[in-house]
Amino acid sequence: MRPHPTEQAVTRRAFSIAVYVRRGGPEGQVLVIHHRRLGTWLPIGGELEQGETPLEAAVRELREETGLVGVFPALAGALDGVPAGYLGYEEHQAGSKGLHMNFVFVADVAADAEVVPNDEFGEWRWVGRAELAALASPLNVRQFGFAALAAQAAAGEP
Repeated sequence: MRPHPTEQAVTRRAFSIAVYVRRGGPEGQVLVIHHRRLGTWLPIGGELEQGETPLEAAVRELREETGLVGVFPALAGALDGVPAGYLGYEEHQAGSKGLHMNFVFVADVAADAEVVPNDEFGEWRWVGRAELAALASPLNVRQFGFAALAAQAAAGEP
């Protein structure tokens, strides 16, 4: 006999974003931060605020966490209506927060862009492909990092 729907456990879902900030084009680097609470290397990220679109959250989190203002390029092969910089989507467990439904973006910054870290992370660094492959971080972080480096802007985009 199946439990009554009100007796079933409800999984909390939180919408979040990740921003793979890159500099130097396809042969360049992506920015990773060492998240103090989680103890691992991650991209910039956070949860959406009430009434915010995923792209608005990505722009806000990038500015709040690093002081950077990035360009979110329209990517080659993107479907019509997909937000600029949208790279993909994933779901993962986030401890007591339940299931994170994560929208992943790419943002480009100038090669000499200055990172101004906030209190969520202590260390940050720019990593190329070899460093990314060896990074002590979850597999999905490395996979999306490679995808961000490989993503090409759509025709007519900078």
